[in-house]
Amino acid sequence: MKSKYSKLAALSCAAMLTFSGCVEHIDEGARFTFVGNTVATYLEEQEQCSHFVEILTRGEQIGLMKAYGQYTCFAPTNEAIEAFVAEQYNIWNESKNNPEKKEIWTGVVSPVWTELTDSMCEIISRNHIIPKMFLGVDFSGSSIPEANMNGRDLTLAFTDTTYAEAGVPLINSTAMVIEEKEVENGVVHIVDGVINPSSSRMAALLDEYTYFSVFLKMLEATGYADKLNEVEDKNYTEGDKTTKGIYTKQDAPYPAARKLGFTVFVEPNEVLAKYGITEDEESWYEYCRTIFPEGMIVWDHTGLKSDPVNFKAPLDDWRNPVNQFIGYHILDRKLSYNYLVCYNIVEKNYGIEFKSEGDFPGTADRNEFYVTMNNRVVKVTMPRNSDSGNDFGKIFLNYAPVGDDGLSGQNVRVINPSEFKKGAGHESFNPEALNGALNVLDDILYYDENVMVGKVLNCIMRFDVSSICSELTNNRIRWKISSNLSSDAEVFIPHTYCPSRLKVYADATRLFYLAPHTGWHNYQGDEMMALGLFDFAYRLPPVPAGTYEIRMGYSASIYRHVVQVYLDDQVTGLPIDLRLTGESPMVNWKSDKDDLKNDEEQIAANDKDMKNRGYLKGPTTFYDHESGLARHNNLCLRAVIATKYLTAGSHWLRFKNVNDEDDGSAQFMHDYFEIVPISYLRDESVPVEDRRK
Repeated sequence: MKSKYSKLAALSCAAMLTFSGCVEHIDEGARFTFVGNTVATYLEEQEQCSHFVEILTRGEQIGLMKAYGQYTCFAPTNEAIEAFVAEQYNIWNESKNNPEKKEIWTGVVSPVWTELTDSMCEIISRNHIIPKMFLGVDFSGSSIPEANMNGRDLTLAFTDTTYAEAGVPLINSTAMVIEEKEVENGVVHIVDGVINPSSSRMAALLDEYTYFSVFLKMLEATGYADKLNEVEDKNYTEGDKTTKGIYTKQDAPYPAARKLGFTVFVEPNEVLAKYGITEDEESWYEYCRTIFPEGMIVWDHTGLKSDPVNFKAPLDDWRNPVNQFIGYHILDRKLSYNYLVCYNIVEKNYGIEFKSEGDFPGTADRNEFYVTMNNRVVKVTMPRNSDSGNDFGKIFLNYAPVGDDGLSGQNVRVINPSEFKKGAGHESFNPEALNGALNVLDDILYYDENVMVGKVLNCIMRFDVSSICSELTNNRIRWKISSNLSSDAEVFIPHTYCPSRLKVYADATRLFYLAPHTGWHNYQGDEMMALGLFDFAYRLPPVPAGTYEIRMGYSASIYRHVVQVYLDDQVTGLPIDLRLTGESPMVNWKSDKDDLKNDEEQIAANDKDMKNRGYLKGPTTFYDHESGLARHNNLCLRAVIATKYLTAGSHWLRFKNVNDEDDGSAQFMHDYFEIVPISYLRDESVPVEDRRK
């Protein structure tokens, strides 16, 4: 099969150093006698790809492209390679000869492509090969599900020109697919750019762009630049292990590695200048005096230590206000723009498929609640409701629309990288670092407790359980269905794998992540599952001091568990029996349509009766994929865990097996948690529709 894509744009190359990651070498020994072309023989027939064939040969990957298997090969044109090499040389040469700029090592020391080193040829080759086949019709969502052979994720976007109802694929913002050919051992996509993921770490990536110089200086002065150099925990040695799976059909893998990652929300110099912030340290303090009142309590990254803000503390001390300001810009997980919220995420493998846009009503806002490096919550929102106006489909931090009182959230917009690249002098911007991602802001971000309490967090704070531990995001586990997973798409989570946000008290605990599945009744498609004589706890996101209702969302089933819940090691009430479906008299779920005949008064009465029993119906903001909205399925339930005053700082939610009938197969399925301010629940001005979201 051969198909043409429309030629839409000239070459656009990323000015980033390439990274050769540690990916298991694929055995080329298994040869197969092919009737038609292989990736290699097809490319050898394409004059426009002759440079890439030479690079594959010198990089010792041409044999792999002749071997049996299923590969995706993105093959740059000769023109693309020549332009890329010239650009990479210029970046290195100009930085080397500029005494005011740090040298940027690109690995390219000549503008002539034939003078590439063999090692660079290997790096370039492996950046363009994925050990799995993806045709153009398989491209959807915001990334390619499988990493390339250097272990790097590749982003995916589409041009406006129609191709398979989605536009022409654009790989990593630099390589547009112009031709596709299916061959015996995979598929070749001829592209007009070179795929070049950066090997720079976060601070070094910032240093490549002069328009972030003020933020970078603050990052270095506060000590965070050094913290952002970490890539992987080499002490983790269980990546090759497997264990008995949930359904015993096959073994479940351990996570392959324990990589570390970061997200930095960064304001360009021109944004900081609006608030008087320059490279002068005194300007930092002048601004911080406006956002950190004397005596304000601040936290270290663990959430266990608190103290008043201290303007005399050294800049690298967490009590220093500048340190707190910068800390609120950093997350301990890598989140590219396309993964800040659960939107347009598509995964498919082993017959398991997930499309996020089939999981949510089109008008449901997408929200995520993340914990920053100074142990504060930042809310990320993509408004999608009909009232959002020009905000629709954009991404904001600490978003809340203007209310009747005229107050709103900070509403700081995260600029789409493709939009930012169009700005003058931003053409070479690439937000992807080796160990993280940059997300550019259009206004200044800081933590304002009055705004957070009064508007931003005055809502149902729902967070997927898998979002709690950053390790699941950093290691291609959350929202992924990778080729190393079995047909049940489960990953075993070792007891010490998530040390800062997961405590395991019982050795018999078996905790699994289950990859997203369109057919399940789950928020965001995925779930966590515990089996055995488990006893473990999650560290909750830190919310402002106040009284909250804490809930757990789950899918009820006769195969489920009975669990005792503890909040900060204090029993919260009676055990929760997840085997009780809505039909149970103890739950008393009634269908809004069938049982209650859409009578709003009766519906409200049933909601109140369920709440008195400790339950709520599922939300109206995601689908169960069988009966429509989760609210309309009596298996989709929310259990009220506790109503309690929470002090500021960290709190732990602990779960213990108390099912006397468990033979080891009972499932503690837990999907999401909710933390809801009591003030919100008691506010009569909040529409009933919002309370059911």
